[in-house]
Amino acid sequence: MEQADLELIRRARHGDPQAIETIVRNYQSFVYRTAYGILQNAADAEDATQEAFIRAFRSLGRLREDRTFPTWLARIAVRISLDMVQAKARRAQDPTEEIHGSVAGGEDAASLRIDLERALAKLSPEHRTVIVLRAFHGLEYDEIAEVLDIPIGTVRSRLHHARMQLRMYLSGERGDS
Repeated sequence: MEQADLELIRRARHGDPQAIETIVRNYQSFVYRTAYGILQNAADAEDATQEAFIRAFRSLGRLREDRTFPTWLARIAVRISLDMVQAKARRAQDPTEEIHGSVAGGEDAASLRIDLERALAKLSPEHRTVIVLRAFHGLEYDEIAEVLDIPIGTVRSRLHHARMQLRMYLSGERGDS
């Protein structure tokens, strides 16, 4: 973490509104991508992003080491997103809508992205979360374990199963597990 970011965090701890605004601007995309990867819905991801920053700034005084801020913020965003997934599941009357038809392997990037988003949406929230943190944010296994507060072996297992399911979904096989 850069010295400038550390200084911003110190200033934010003391209530500096400009520092808070700059931190939000610097980390908003990171938090949104994390939430979207789990929630697969733009409006929900925006809500989760806003809630993550509110909670982070309310509890900034409890952050032990300023240099861990990005991991700490990611953990907050992940927990909020997973809570939202669970709340939606509890409210749902019908099972989650299935994606009809097989996923065709498109040749252009837009088609591949749509196929990938559909395949990710089929994963459980736990599997989707580890894939997002690893593949899209480049976190190492130990960092994912820290963000999710789970053992590193569980991270490895979830990644393995998630990758296998994604391969099945993307190859057009039916992979209900």
